[in-house]
Amino acid sequence: MRLSPFKTGRGNRHGARTRMRHLVPALVLALLAGLSVSLSSPAQHAEAAVEDHTNATYNMQGGGSKWTTDVSQIARRGFNVIALQEVGSQPPGRLTWTSGYLGGSSNWNGWRVQEYRWRPLGQSSDWYIYFVRTDFSGAAGANGGRVNIAILSRDHPSQVHIARPAFYGNNGLPTSRPALGITLGNTLYFSVHAVSPSGNDGARLVENIAAIAGQRTWAAMGDWNRNPDNLSIRRGWHKYTAGGATHQGGNELDYMVSNERIAAYRGWTRGYGSDHWSVEFRRLAANAEVELLNTHDGFRHITFANTVNGTRLISGATNPDTYSGMEFRPAGNNLYSIVESYSGKCWSDNSGGIILWPCNGAGDQLFDMRYWNDTGQIQIKPKNRTTCVGDDTDSGWGSELLTTLSCSGGQTRINFRFDEDPGGNPAVVF
Repeated sequence: MRLSPFKTGRGNRHGARTRMRHLVPALVLALLAGLSVSLSSPAQHAEAAVEDHTNATYNMQGGGSKWTTDVSQIARRGFNVIALQEVGSQPPGRLTWTSGYLGGSSNWNGWRVQEYRWRPLGQSSDWYIYFVRTDFSGAAGANGGRVNIAILSRDHPSQVHIARPAFYGNNGLPTSRPALGITLGNTLYFSVHAVSPSGNDGARLVENIAAIAGQRTWAAMGDWNRNPDNLSIRRGWHKYTAGGATHQGGNELDYMVSNERIAAYRGWTRGYGSDHWSVEFRRLAANAEVELLNTHDGFRHITFANTVNGTRLISGATNPDTYSGMEFRPAGNNLYSIVESYSGKCWSDNSGGIILWPCNGAGDQLFDMRYWNDTGQIQIKPKNRTTCVGDDTDSGWGSELLTTLSCSGGQTRINFRFDEDPGGNPAVVF
């Protein structure tokens, strides 16, 4: 459902009041299936890919000065769509638009979307904050509690969306939070904050987001309050995670769900002033240090036991070690050398395995990098072979990685995690 928003302000009091009488009932009904509000915005290209924007999510644990110290830093690092949770009682900047109430009663104050114009520190123009108050705790007359949601965008969206919450009480009022979204091009981006501590509304909230999007591409980012392995989603939808804790308590709670399959797309965690780390999403970057994980062997780290010349590449521990950081360095002709970061030495194809050897640019040190169709998995093929790097039927610590396995086999699927922040907008690998 599309509705033309009304604006508040002295110049249009009568018009706003008239439009409000017509809009409020429609807004309440629209909430049953989710709400989409059309905005006046400059013409945009009809992109339909999540990675057309650089995306991040951050639970701010209360907003306040973190807008300037934390959120501005994320913006300066090149991320231009930022899903935010626990943003405080009110965003910074100038309030420019307020929707009608999406519902209301004496017990529930109702949801309405607000647009703020705000210039993050270090930016040359205003950005757009869309905000929904979901926390009405606090003293009478106060703005409300801190557990509210927002989404920040450098570009002006064409629509703003509210995805209906998962749960309602016997009185017909919601007992969980909605999700807040925007449309940029032809892609919908949502900020999600599932209920704590179980996150048991997350799966249904994703379904509600998908219902709003229809055939369009969508991405839902936020604090899901449950491990990604425990979030049940529909076949053909995908989770994009950092592959480790995103909260100081040791749990992975913050990630993305999307209906788009994006090869080698991952999150990188970065600590700021909250008990959650931000998760910043990007594809595999050239020269960025990564950890390679042996999918065939319980996601053990692919590593070396030491840095002596001739040391064999093996399946190591489930946690990173000194020699598990790797870099993909472009070598021309769509080939790459793979460097063990600690020693600066290269992978070399030798007698059916990989050994560590000083980098010399020879053919046995060049590799063709490919994506599996599966999200996030890659495949490494030596230049001089028709086979790929992978693990055979052996498993456990010390199992050697071979270069002689069929590229169509599951043993050659390799996952990765960012080990060091590639920074800025690095070149995407293959």
